[in-house]
Amino acid sequence: MKKHVLALLATALAVACSSQEDDETKIAQRLVFKPDHDFSPDLAPPAPDYRLPDAWAALPERKDNADQTPEGIADNQAEAAADVFFIHPTTYFKKDGWNAPYENSGEGRMSVEEGTLRGQASVFNGCCRVFAPRYRQATLYTFLAFNENSEHALDLAYQDIAAAFDNFIREKNDGRPFIIASHSQGSYHAMRLLEERVLGTDLMDRLVAVYAVGGPVPEAFAPDRLPPCDDARQTRCIIGWNTVSKKNEPDLRRDERALIWLDGGYRPVAGRPLLCVNPLNWKAGGTAPASDNLGALSGNQDPGALSALLPRLTGAGCENGYLVIDFNEDIDGFKSRQTKNGSYHVFDYNLFYMNIRTNAADRVDAFLEEQ
Repeated sequence: MKKHVLALLATALAVACSSQEDDETKIAQRLVFKPDHDFSPDLAPPAPDYRLPDAWAALPERKDNADQTPEGIADNQAEAAADVFFIHPTTYFKKDGWNAPYENSGEGRMSVEEGTLRGQASVFNGCCRVFAPRYRQATLYTFLAFNENSEHALDLAYQDIAAAFDNFIREKNDGRPFIIASHSQGSYHAMRLLEERVLGTDLMDRLVAVYAVGGPVPEAFAPDRLPPCDDARQTRCIIGWNTVSKKNEPDLRRDERALIWLDGGYRPVAGRPLLCVNPLNWKAGGTAPASDNLGALSGNQDPGALSALLPRLTGAGCENGYLVIDFNEDIDGFKSRQTKNGSYHVFDYNLFYMNIRTNAADRVDAFLEEQ
C-alpha cells in the first residue's frame, strides 16, 4: 500500500511540473483532476490551529517520519543548534475542492508522511530540529490550469503557511538560527513567505539559508538581499534546482503559463531566467561529476529505517536554469511516469540526499562561527 501511494505521488508531482504532455493527455488530466466548481472561500475546509500538535506533520518533540535516517546515520535533532521550517509539496490530487483539508486522512496525508517527511524533510535532522506544518495545500490541478482559481487556491494555502511560520517564530523557535526548506508547491509558498515575513526584517539576522527546491525560483527573486548561494558555507543565500535528464529536451522543459511569486504578486514564468544551484558542489550554474555525489536515497523505501545511500549515482550540471543529471535510462529506485520523459522532479531531494544533509550542517556551522 505504501509503495502504491509513493508511486502515485511520483506520478502526480511530475505531472504538475511537466510541459511535455500531448493534447489528449492534457484533456485526460483535466477530466481526472479538475474540480467541478470555481474556487470559493465558502467551500474552503477549516483552517489549522498551529497551537495544536495535530496541525504539524513534523515536530521535534514528537516521533514522526522526519526523524528517519539512512543506515549508519544518526538523528541529531536533540543536540541541534538550529531549526528548519519545511514546507511540503503537493500530495492532494482530488477534484473535490481547490484546497485539501489539512487533516486529510487519505493517500495525500500518507504521501506526506511516507514520502516527503522520510525522503525530504529527514535530510535536515542532522543539522536542525524539524518543523513541518500541515496546510490546506492547493490541489494538483492548480498547477495544470494557472488561472484565477489557481491563484485563489495558492493564496489560501499560503495563508496557512504564513500562520504556521508566525507560530513557529513566536512559540517554537526560541530565537534560534533557522533554515527555510521546501519542495514544489512548498517552494511557491516559500518565495512569498520570504518576501512578506523575512526579507527586510530582524529575522534575516537568524536566517541560515533557503533551500527552495523543485519550484520555478527566478534568479531575480531578491539578488541584493538574498543572493544565490555560490559556496558550500555561504549563509543568508538561496538555493534551488529542478532536476531533469538529458533526454528532457530544453525547449520542452518549461510550461510558459506557470506562475511564480515575485515582487508582491504572481507573475508568469515566461522569459525569466530560473535559479540553479548545483547540490553536488553548491555553485550557482555549476557542473560536477558523479564522484562528488555523497549518496542518493532510493525512492523505493520499505517501512522502518531508510535504506543505505547510493554514492556516486550521478553527476549533474546546470543548463538554462535546470539541473541536468548524467543518466538517460531509468534505474531502480528512481523511476516514475515522468522519468521516461526526463523529468526527475519527484527525486529532487533523493538524488542528492547526503550532499544536502552535509551541506545544511556545514551552513549552520558557518552561521554559528559568524556570530
